[in-house]
Amino acid sequence: MTITEIRTLPARHAVTTTDHTATTDDHARLAITVHQPGEPDPSRPLVVLVHGWAASRTVWHATASQLAAAGHTVATYDQRGHASSTAGREPIGIERLARDLDTVVGTLTTPERPVVVVGHSGGGYAALAWAAGLSATGPSAAKGGASVKRLAGLVLVSTASHGQNTPANEVKMMGSKLFSRALGTPWLGRRLLGGTHGPSATLAAREANRRLFAATVPKVRAACFASTQEMDQRAGLAGITAPTAVITGTEDKIVKPSFSQELASALPHAELHRIPGTGHMVPLEAPQHVAHHVHLLVTAGR
Repeated sequence: MTITEIRTLPARHAVTTTDHTATTDDHARLAITVHQPGEPDPSRPLVVLVHGWAASRTVWHATASQLAAAGHTVATYDQRGHASSTAGREPIGIERLARDLDTVVGTLTTPERPVVVVGHSGGGYAALAWAAGLSATGPSAAKGGASVKRLAGLVLVSTASHGQNTPANEVKMMGSKLFSRALGTPWLGRRLLGGTHGPSATLAAREANRRLFAATVPKVRAACFASTQEMDQRAGLAGITAPTAVITGTEDKIVKPSFSQELASALPHAELHRIPGTGHMVPLEAPQHVAHHVHLLVTAGR
């Protein structure tokens, strides 16, 4: 584990946003927002932020704004079935979501441009699966392909490679109308989701999380949580050689910090960063930490 002094990124650039749509091979339409400085630097990697279950691209607003103001081009998107993205024909699954990420990357940039992928919680599961898929194409890269070189880095926030076996009764609850109605009542919804935050989370962060959770279609919530019941990505971790920052809140009760520790130990070039007093919703509770580590990863050696 390393302890890094977190500093506010320099806000030297005006930020512009543009909306895009990517269409997957099973006809899901993925809503994308690109945040970029007024004078983007094409030599820098594209940063892609992938949200977790029952959230949306808006969970990354503070992180994306800080990074773009510091000179990075950043893409956020709604995962299939969430917010403005459609569900497509195939069921939600980790490999399916990894292919969605590949579609987003392919839509926004060329195979020659490197990419840094940031995944929170379920977004991290998709990022790991995508990165493992790239590493598996190593022989083609040696013949001149750009697939392995394309992944310039990973930032994995509140995520794991295995052990996220959501109980069947919890999956059922995620899809229930009663739970949805409860989420629609602000004080009750925040109380029901209280375990997703650390003790110092602001009311604004807790309310933003409730609104996102409540706005997600119940069957999508249930499908997402069910998709991890047999997830085990440990076999592919050794092949992911990109520099990686693994971030965990010390008060995370959803993906326990021990899973982040194990993940960081299994990846060849990873460092673990703990955020004291922070829970699972790091993008809402401590967005500056994510932005800081993305910035360090992108600018290392420049």
